[in-house]
Amino acid sequence: MKLLPGFTSKKRSMKRKLFAYMFILVALVLTLLFSGLLLLGQFTGAEQTTFETLDFQADVFYRQIESHIEGLAVMSIQLSVDTADAIEKYLSENHIGFSDINDSEINIAAVQEATFNILRQKLLEAKCSGAFIVLNATVNTDADKAANSHTGLYLQRSSLDYSDTGILLYRGLTQLGKEHGVMPHRKWRLEFNTDLFPNYAQLTADSKLPLTSAYRLSDIFTLTGTSERAVLMTLPIIGRDGTVYGLCGFEISESYFRHTFSQPSKLEHAVFTINKGSEGIINHADSFSCGITDGYYLPPNEAYRSSSFGNGLTLFQGDTSSYIGVTKQVNLCKDSDTFYLTALVPKQDFDRWVLDDTIRILLLVLLILTATIGCSYFFTRRYLSPIKKSLEQLKQKEYDRNSGISEIDDLFAFLAEQDRINEAAFDTMRKEKADMQTSLDQIRNAHDETMQQVERLAYSRKNEVDPYDYEDFKNGLKFLTEREKEILDLYIAGKTVKEIVALTGLKESTIRFHNRNIYTKLNVHSLKQLLRYAAIMKQEEGERGKTNGIS
Repeated sequence: MKLLPGFTSKKRSMKRKLFAYMFILVALVLTLLFSGLLLLGQFTGAEQTTFETLDFQADVFYRQIESHIEGLAVMSIQLSVDTADAIEKYLSENHIGFSDINDSEINIAAVQEATFNILRQKLLEAKCSGAFIVLNATVNTDADKAANSHTGLYLQRSSLDYSDTGILLYRGLTQLGKEHGVMPHRKWRLEFNTDLFPNYAQLTADSKLPLTSAYRLSDIFTLTGTSERAVLMTLPIIGRDGTVYGLCGFEISESYFRHTFSQPSKLEHAVFTINKGSEGIINHADSFSCGITDGYYLPPNEAYRSSSFGNGLTLFQGDTSSYIGVTKQVNLCKDSDTFYLTALVPKQDFDRWVLDDTIRILLLVLLILTATIGCSYFFTRRYLSPIKKSLEQLKQKEYDRNSGISEIDDLFAFLAEQDRINEAAFDTMRKEKADMQTSLDQIRNAHDETMQQVERLAYSRKNEVDPYDYEDFKNGLKFLTEREKEILDLYIAGKTVKEIVALTGLKESTIRFHNRNIYTKLNVHSLKQLLRYAAIMKQEEGERGKTNGIS
């Protein structure tokens, strides 16, 4: 009977030890939880992380644009000075004033000849899509709207390969362009219409400023006769006596901007915009956008209302899409309009990041719970060890082969049964897991094979044609005459020139004349290229028809 009170006293001592063990366990769990959150950066949250990333991307985007603009400004100054020198040299050699250029095709042709190579060379050196010289003169001062008609030169790159052969004449004398190996643009005009030239009067008014401060960026506008949008860097052409000869500068087209300013980023759908609107407002009509260097982006294609989202972020909400972004106010030209740069991600991407953070936190909690169970098991074993020793001592004394403590006997019986059940359950789970893993591997292999096939097909299709030339082809179709459309259809039907002559009753020389017009309007260089584009367009129309039929 003395043994029982002693044992009971020992149990109370073990309870105190268990309390100490569990106190240590709780302290350990809390320490692990805090350390894990710190290591995983969970205390910053998705909003803070997104702001820091977008803010950094916006800074990189701004520095790239700033550097680009500064380089163009230097080239613009050189272009202005060289053009003014060439004009004044011609005026001096011929003993005439600048006003004598008006109404004189000879003088206008001579001035364009004197400045043509200067403009072309600067275009080849500059990082831009076009270059221009607008002079305050016209071939006919008596013509309607002569006040807004200005002679000059406008050269454009036909592609982004920066080659000397890929230059087109958008404005100027076509004969001069042909003499220099430059073919006219499909939307060529002889002179500039300053009514369509953005901010012309305002830009020429800055002539009293030094050239280093007089360069400006125009509003975004659509190039006359095309669907291409562009912004112009402009600088007055000023003579030694202060005479303003006109305006010169460089063009940055929307396609050039999208190609040049794509950003390296870990944000797979990041969007970067620049506009001259109001802070926090993005409108597709007065903004340029680009995406990332590797991947695709979803360009903002409507007007977006802005509102604060917290943590320095702004919510840009349109009718069909929404973005989360960071805006920076910058001045790209001295004493000029304020520009706004934004780094954006689709809101659906941001929502997914928030969800991923939540999942990571839940996984962390599960990890901590697992660690807690392991620690509890360890401390439990340490707690039970003295009891088991006492039970062995009792058995050795043969007290009816039991401990005399029913709770311990019941506990051992329960644990044994639980071990058996758990082991059976684990075996079942391992088998199910193995079966599921096998099925998953089969699905993944099939998916990988399918995706490889899709990627090969997509790559092959992507590299068939130049997308810009193909768009020019499709856009040019609407400018064909009925006769040109008839001849084009006969070519597509596989007819030769002789067969077309027989079918239409036209002379072969007339057919050749129409061929040249068709090639120019469609921006193609061969019948093979023309037929290839036509086949692709027919295929696209067939695919759209299938899609409509399914719908």
